[in-house]
Amino acid sequence: MIPRKILTGLFLSFMAGVSQAETFIVTDPSSSDTARHAAAELAADIRHACPSESVAIRSDAPSEEAPGVSSIRIGHIDNGPLFADAAIRVRYPLLEEKLEPETFVIQSSDGSAVIAGADDRGLLYAVYEFSARVLGIDPLEFWTGKKPSICETLKIPPLTYRAPAPVFSLRGYFDNDNDHLANWRGRKLIVEFDTWKQMIDSLARLRYNYIDIHDLLGRPEYYLRDYYTQMTDYHTDLELVEQVIDYAHLKGMLVQIPMSLGWEFRHIGLDQVCLTEHFDLWMETYAYYLSETPLGKADLFLVRPRHPIYDWEYKCPSEEEQGIPHGPLLQRMITELDALIQRYRPAAQLVTDLWQEGRPLWTSGEFSPDKDIQVLWADAGYAEFGGWPSDPKGYAMGIYIHAGVWHNQVVQDPYPARLARAFRDAAARGMTNNALVNGQSFKPFILNLEAAALAMWNPDLFDPEQFYRDWTRRYFGPAASEAAVQSFKRLHAAHQHIPGYRDVTKASQKILRALSEGKAAQIDIGPIRAALSLAKDSLSLALEAKRNVPPDSLDVFDDQLGYPVKIYVQNLELLESLADLNNALLQGKKTTDLAATARQRVRTLLNSLTSGSRWKKWDGWYLPENFRVHTPPVTLDDFDHVFGR
Repeated sequence: MIPRKILTGLFLSFMAGVSQAETFIVTDPSSSDTARHAAAELAADIRHACPSESVAIRSDAPSEEAPGVSSIRIGHIDNGPLFADAAIRVRYPLLEEKLEPETFVIQSSDGSAVIAGADDRGLLYAVYEFSARVLGIDPLEFWTGKKPSICETLKIPPLTYRAPAPVFSLRGYFDNDNDHLANWRGRKLIVEFDTWKQMIDSLARLRYNYIDIHDLLGRPEYYLRDYYTQMTDYHTDLELVEQVIDYAHLKGMLVQIPMSLGWEFRHIGLDQVCLTEHFDLWMETYAYYLSETPLGKADLFLVRPRHPIYDWEYKCPSEEEQGIPHGPLLQRMITELDALIQRYRPAAQLVTDLWQEGRPLWTSGEFSPDKDIQVLWADAGYAEFGGWPSDPKGYAMGIYIHAGVWHNQVVQDPYPARLARAFRDAAARGMTNNALVNGQSFKPFILNLEAAALAMWNPDLFDPEQFYRDWTRRYFGPAASEAAVQSFKRLHAAHQHIPGYRDVTKASQKILRALSEGKAAQIDIGPIRAALSLAKDSLSLALEAKRNVPPDSLDVFDDQLGYPVKIYVQNLELLESLADLNNALLQGKKTTDLAATARQRVRTLLNSLTSGSRWKKWDGWYLPENFRVHTPPVTLDDFDHVFGR
């Protein structure tokens, strides 16, 4: 037990430090939890950028005449006590602005400032904008290692900024197919809270305003596929689910729950899919989610007109035999689910996204949910929509779009220009109620995720070429920027021939399986070599850029560009070798050297995946055993099973 005398001394020392603070963050004492969190975030950011600066949060404004003392008033723009003083409003005329939801103003004068938001979320965004502009805080610091330049004291420059209103009202991140993120550290198949916290922090700074916690609920693969059951005895951690929901709410974010009926902690069976037979069971399970679990704390609920367990097309043989169309059945289910949500969470919103066959079902009129349900028009992956609805039919519409696709979940396909076009096209059609962005395992896709964030806020102001330059300069330095941009563009071009790292791997496995089963056929090697040529160009440009990357940026450069392009090239080289070997065998040619080369390329790729990038923080991310079931890398055993040693 600490003696009372020591405690008193510690308290007096603390109070003396507060009284000598050089920067005061002034808040309203009746602030909401999120507003208080915004003040705490600002204080933490100031201390991060200016470690020697004394910072105190208080609810009464200090004298601003004292030398070296700055004050930053933060609160809602219509907050009476904080901004009511006539002198304050004269000094900061932006306080007279009328603000749309989520917007804010920042204005400084003589080294002090006001940060005012239209609402809690606008206030938080205002703090993050101030931190980025004045302190150099990177919204993706955890993932990039980009730290602010250290300052001796906080000096607030002249600022006059009014944020434009966001074009897309809801801007969500969809956590999906996150195996690498989940297996990187801690328990297998679970993203631990400290990592979730970093994701949510970054998303909030990028102004995403909701998250969908899909994989955290326990994908059916985890308990139905041998690949996963051999990895770990998986169980949904509902305490962690609640912790993540609560933290997202603290950050001013909404939470979306996908209403699958396959979550590990409570699910229906694969033999209980038919709605004509099991409608009541579906509804009972939904009611359980809403009333007995943390899922009932969510704000948005997502349902697809698809299979309730796996992300497949809805099929019921007995209904098909009777000629019962499934569109109206799914429509009834969604109507009843909406009623349940209104019963248990009246302020919540039900959303349906038209992924895969959902689009033709809705277009044909076979699936027509109630008009109070938001409808998201889905891309086909890669931010390619291939057509838009000719008539919104009176629905509040938005889009579901991929910044990362499961075909390329290991190595990004960077396409800010595609994202810009997609968001502009959606906005031109008034489909701006909601944008749900799929980002896979997050870290490999931060370039596309940031591009999507900017394009969602205002598609007309988002310039993908300028974004590329800004992004590469920020993380790799100005001298490396041009070669890095060209490397990213070649990487994107390579994906057009074989769409995704996973598809390259799958093609290699298909060759080995066909040879093993005596079903080999001649392979057109043209697309492989076209992809490989572009990937090698990308790698050459990355190596050129690397020569100009500052030493303190080499880790993020290798992790975001150098290493991913290297393993993409190695994967394509392996596929090329296997295709050459396959064709030579069919043509009766000698294959000894080809087989040796192919086997060595298996070994080279596996060694690279095991070693990972040079950034040791992410050790284990690319380990072969951490890959998603679709599909882990080719192994030496796979190769030797067909060709022997």
